[in-house]
Amino acid sequence: MKELLKVSNLKIAFRSGQESTEAVKGIDFSIAEGSTVAIVGESGSGKSVSCLALARLLPPPSVCEVSGEIRFQGTDVLGMDKAGLRKLRGRGIAYIFQEPSASLNPVFTIGYQ
Repeated sequence: MKELLKVSNLKIAFRSGQESTEAVKGIDFSIAEGSTVAIVGESGSGKSVSCLALARLLPPPSVCEVSGEIRFQGTDVLGMDKAGLRKLRGRGIAYIFQEPSASLNPVFTIGYQ
């Protein structure tokens, strides 16, 4: 199977003044096209933050520092410009936030939304 997403040495730290707290400490994984993946772990283990990083939905660098490598269909996500990110978020990666009722309408099918 063709590799769809590859994450290498992903590190995420949040800044507060001069202090920096590492939320994700270097994770690696890859997802093949057509596969199903579940990300599980304890509360506060970095699951949501890691997933938000995949589509660059985290706060700006003044607040949040992301390093490592994220490649979607071979393209460097962390190096994408705004137009590339719009295309990625519109056609490549979709994100359903933790409170799906805030972003999904139960009247319509998921496919329609």
